[in-house]
Amino acid sequence: MVKMRLAAIAVTAGVVSLSIRQLLHKYAVKRLCYPPRQLDKQTPAMLGLEFEEFTFLTRDKLKLHGWFIPAENSKATIIIAHGYAGSKVPDIQHAEWLHQGGYNVLMFDFRGHGRSEGANGTSMAYIERIDLHAAVDWLLNRGERKIGVIGFSMGAAAAIIAAAENPHIAAVVADSPFAELWRSITTEINRQFKLPVLLAIPLAKYAYAQMAIHHHFVAKKTHPSSFVRIIAPRPIFFIHGGADRLTPVENSRILHALAKEPKSLWVVPEAGHVEMFAKIPEEYKKRVLAFFDKVNWQTAQQQAESERWQPQFAAHPVTTLDERLKVSPQN
Repeated sequence: MVKMRLAAIAVTAGVVSLSIRQLLHKYAVKRLCYPPRQLDKQTPAMLGLEFEEFTFLTRDKLKLHGWFIPAENSKATIIIAHGYAGSKVPDIQHAEWLHQGGYNVLMFDFRGHGRSEGANGTSMAYIERIDLHAAVDWLLNRGERKIGVIGFSMGAAAAIIAAAENPHIAAVVADSPFAELWRSITTEINRQFKLPVLLAIPLAKYAYAQMAIHHHFVAKKTHPSSFVRIIAPRPIFFIHGGADRLTPVENSRILHALAKEPKSLWVVPEAGHVEMFAKIPEEYKKRVLAFFDKVNWQTAQQQAESERWQPQFAAHPVTTLDERLKVSPQN
């Protein structure tokens, strides 16, 4: 009788445990992979910018929506990579001063965001780096060879991973990136549910693992911290607010420590998540434009072309470093 009761208890516990895991999986996927879409109708024309509207295909056959803003006698082209649950529309403000600084600007909506396709939602950086590769391919097909990226939050993380894989990305500005996504999820769990960090961390890692399962990739080796060292000798500029409560500044400090030269880090203690531009716009413009102006675009272009960028992506590879790099990301 005792054995039967123990068996019944074990079965019940197993069922409850399975139910909890299923609920956590559904919550993680719904909460993280499917943010509300921003479908604002504004365009660069609102700031008097001439632009070309276009769509382009990723290597896993998703159609993304973008704008190209040409500059006369441009120095290079800067791709703007927006953040999680955002779209290209709020970043029109950045397109204006980059354009005034002499750069073409390419803006687009990541998969699962804005006006782009993406029935599986977002992976919050890892799969999105394929979208950045597609944007680079679009520019290369137009004859644009001098390419940099400025990314915000999720877009910054995706830019780091993409630049590690794609030699045609000659320079990266990473504003408020995460080093490992579970760190930001931990902060959010702690904020929303008031759980102590020691409990929030395993839940955050589990949530990210569920997202990875949803998108059919392995959660290991998919974070910016695994890739950032590979970007050198191309330059990277980290920007972060010291009062960032979503993605604490330690993330950029970790990435800066892992990156190789040339690298730089700018921290403003009183700024929150992606708030640097709002707080000190003129200083922000000055520093970012100075960073891009120092890039030796011609040398970067020659080096990229010598690398023969011909990636062979599967739809959702675990590691996408092509054979050219002869190196694997760190754990």
